[in-house]
Amino acid sequence: MELLCQLIANSVKFRRESHPRIHVSARRDADFWTFAVTDDRLGIDPEFQERVFDVFQRLGGWEDPGLGIGLAICRRIVERHGGRIWVESTPGEGSTFLFTLPVPVWFEA
Repeated sequence: MELLCQLIANSVKFRRESHPRIHVSARRDADFWTFAVTDDRLGIDPEFQERVFDVFQRLGGWEDPGLGIGLAICRRIVERHGGRIWVESTPGEGSTFLFTLPVPVWFEA
């Protein structure tokens, strides 16, 4: 839950307009669930897309709110549960943060 809350909070915090559009989805792919949080925010340059998951990496500089640890925490959560996290983004068009988590063996849906 903390993971989704962090990704949605980032979408709201770093929005382009006063009314952000955020879409959350999930799909099952064999042994993994893939979750996506898509927004219409500023977007992330390709050269920074991997770095945003490092501690204290802030793309907007120090004038933006936050400490630069939220996405690093998201990565730790996902990796500790056997998944992976990444971002697909185009500057000026928005971002989609995706992460996978293994389907629990007890889950039969």
